[in-house]
Amino acid sequence: LNEDSELTILNYTDTNSRNNFFVNSFDYVKLKKDSNLKNIFINKERCNCYFHNYLKSDLEQNTNLDNYILSTGFKFNQIDVEINLNKDHAKSSIFSALSLCSEEHQEIKSIINHNFKNCQSYQKIKNVLNDKSKGVYQGKIFVKQEAQKTDAYQLSKALLLDDNAEFDAKPELEIYADDVKCSHGSTTGQFNLDSIFYLRSRGICLKKAKELMILGFINEVIQKCNDSDFQDFIIDSLLKN
Repeated sequence: LNEDSELTILNYTDTNSRNNFFVNSFDYVKLKKDSNLKNIFINKERCNCYFHNYLKSDLEQNTNLDNYILSTGFKFNQIDVEINLNKDHAKSSIFSALSLCSEEHQEIKSIINHNFKNCQSYQKIKNVLNDKSKGVYQGKIFVKQEAQKTDAYQLSKALLLDDNAEFDAKPELEIYADDVKCSHGSTTGQFNLDSIFYLRSRGICLKKAKELMILGFINEVIQKCNDSDFQDFIIDSLLKN
């Protein structure tokens, strides 16, 4: 993207093929001064796809990159994200909401390199895991010595709907500057039974109560997409099992 430009990319997969197939892709993005990119990955149907995507980005001065990873699950899905914040006031974010079931396996691996001062990064990963599905998140924030005034945030959460579901998280910080604000965290849990009981006592069936709990869990990510029609589409996709 050249200076003062703006672009939205929708990487949309819609297939319910039961045949095994493999997709391997590499994307490189360079944002020049004062440019903005919204990069959206979403798949509508479940299929037997083995999918790997490597996304590398270089950001210059006063740029903004938002990555959205929204999925109901492939047989195997791995997304590697490398973001280099190379000039001051560059900003990047990763928002993800995944809903997995059966024996689906999804991995998100990110490395955010703060190479210059006054840059910001934000990562929020939400996983809803059912049956024997497995979610993996490995996120690293790297801050160079000259990258003072860095502001970096990273959080991953998983909601396990089945005892056989699994979520593995490895948050990492590697910091060489001394004037920074960096944080990371990870939580994994199950349904709050008191909340389920409360909803059912108000006449809501068990299935709908669980859907409302799931929606409340992932809604924080969905709300980052400002278009209401697009939000409805995401909700319909992620809650369809």
